[in-house]
Amino acid sequence: MRSFLLFFLVGISGITFSQQTRLGFFLPIDFPVKSTMPYMSTTGGIGFTGAYSPFFSAPVSLELKANLGGYSSRTVAQTYQFDDGSQTTTDVTYSSGMNKMLIGTKIMMGGDYRTIRGYLTPQIGTARFRSKITVADPEDQDGCHPLDSDIRQKDRGWIYGGEIGAEIVLSRLLPNQVSDEGHTLFLSASYLRGFDHFEYVNVKYMTDEVHTTMATHTTADLNARFINLSTNNIHEHKVAELYHTPFEMIGIQIGYVYRF
Repeated sequence: MRSFLLFFLVGISGITFSQQTRLGFFLPIDFPVKSTMPYMSTTGGIGFTGAYSPFFSAPVSLELKANLGGYSSRTVAQTYQFDDGSQTTTDVTYSSGMNKMLIGTKIMMGGDYRTIRGYLTPQIGTARFRSKITVADPEDQDGCHPLDSDIRQKDRGWIYGGEIGAEIVLSRLLPNQVSDEGHTLFLSASYLRGFDHFEYVNVKYMTDEVHTTMATHTTADLNARFINLSTNNIHEHKVAELYHTPFEMIGIQIGYVYRF
């Protein structure tokens, strides 16, 4: 870890004041390492990137990447059982995603005259898991209705890793169709790990069950309050499980960048 931080800081220290700017967007896909994150799913989304380079001929630039992604979205019917034996069935909508923001030192390989250039980028930043759970009112008028209809869960932490990829200058690949040297495509692969554990919800791994009033009140559950309109009693029911694991993901990105 110390060697990675040293490599990152040395790259930043080589930047002096001049100008070459890159702005673009990309489509990321992040695959969880199942041995580390067994209850996580593949995340897809959209991202934006910006980079600043010291000189046109310098092979080093400071790059910022940020992306929004989602990994599960589904509405399921859940049954809640109460102390008197009555039951209420209602729809619960789950929507979960992951955001990342990374800063890195991008080091280009090969001469600037080439059509395809490789690059390596050590990175550090944050990841944020987010989930929204919406509990609908049941149709039965005398049953139990949710007091907590919107439950939100989020967790943020630090991550680190690196990206390796290649840039393609379109004007050199397709000289008859593209004349501007600034249009560039890129394809890359990344590996990221977390400094600590993360908590997240994933409806894809929830089991079908009848939810009783025996809420556990632990960090492994998300609970919601319901009120029985016949008795005015308030009960808590589990609506989702929280998974607590380290962070480890492999990603691929394809995108477009314009060089100013």
